[in-house]
Amino acid sequence: MQRPNYPSGKDLLSADAVSRFDLDDIMERAERHLREEEMEKAGHALPEPPAPRRRPKVIATLFDQRSTRTRLGFQAAAARLGHQSIDAYDTDRNRIGQTTGESIEDHIHTVELYSDLLVVRSHMEDLPYRVGRLSYLPVINAGNGADEHPSQALVDIFAIRQMRGPIETLGIALSSDTRARFAISFVKMLKLSPPKRFTLCCLPDAPLNPAMREAMTVLANLGTAIGIVHDIRQTLDHDVLSIQMQDMSKFAHAALGNEAVDKEKESEPFTLTARKILDARSDTLILNPLPRFSELDTSCDSLPNAGYFRQVQLSVPMRMAILERMLLGIPWTGQADSFPPSSGG
Repeated sequence: MQRPNYPSGKDLLSADAVSRFDLDDIMERAERHLREEEMEKAGHALPEPPAPRRRPKVIATLFDQRSTRTRLGFQAAAARLGHQSIDAYDTDRNRIGQTTGESIEDHIHTVELYSDLLVVRSHMEDLPYRVGRLSYLPVINAGNGADEHPSQALVDIFAIRQMRGPIETLGIALSSDTRARFAISFVKMLKLSPPKRFTLCCLPDAPLNPAMREAMTVLANLGTAIGIVHDIRQTLDHDVLSIQMQDMSKFAHAALGNEAVDKEKESEPFTLTARKILDARSDTLILNPLPRFSELDTSCDSLPNAGYFRQVQLSVPMRMAILERMLLGIPWTGQADSFPPSSGG
């Protein structure tokens, strides 16, 4: 089979793929989808009702890691755009890597014949990049080991803009393991609209992930005031706090199947409770990419600044915008050609 050319910028594999132009475009698309959703819920007719599709696009999800919000978010986004989604990797049924199975190369070349876009989530950090090289279709990295999660970063920035306004006017805090993939993509993405202030809350004896350190240095060079603290209370004077566990090592490469991972209790300085928020008289917007563990107490759920479930809701129009843009063949104009070195295979 004669394979098509691989257009530059076809894939969303890293936050580095996104330029300021791309960010403005994707936010505008997501805001339009959100407005249309709100109009429909209010019973108003849309200005231009979408034309029925004669041939819906097919979104193939290749997830070898468990997922709730990312998988359902992309599936819901595809359905609302009038497209369909298929599961192209089932850990209980697929034969990839089995003695009677097929290679990843054969699997991808088969799936792309059924599909128009591939969404990949894997515990293997190189897999989305390998798929991007193997397939002429656009590929989205939906989380790869302890590397990146660029669509989550776009969701988080969209949520902040919707609930707190322009990023450039805000003070933003992040309490997280600095190796967490959502955190790395998020801080990288902030360089496109640098906040006034950025504070990292982390374990005092944990070395900073080099990728996180580099992203924070970029922000500092762009004029953002950078700080590092070791107690969640010191973040509650910010406009936004994104929080997750401080040690994600057990979860970043967790096995799939039926193997369970024990949840360790977060240490007290990094646990957010309603009492801490009320004592600080804080109106900090609280975000969490979910699932949460013991870092975010359920007592916070009833507070007006709890934004994490609204964050989930806003992920659908953002993922609609991502799918729409990529299915139209609009390239990402950041560092879209940069790939990690091939590990062979």
